[in-house]
Amino acid sequence: MMAGWDVAKNGPADVVHAALDGIEAGKMEILAGDADVRLKATLSADPSMLYPQAVPAA
Repeated sequence: MMAGWDVAKNGPADVVHAALDGIEAGKMEILAGDADVRLKATLSADPSMLYPQAVPAA
């Protein structure tokens, strides 16, 4: 899926390791890398932090 993208990627072994560690720890959600953690934090942030130029609707 990402073969054509020239970006840093998690290695398959790292993803499996994170998944197995999370399963073993009983986690409900498993994020496989730092980029995933940052993305989740960004998605749950206040939209005004993502789009400071946006003006709230009146």
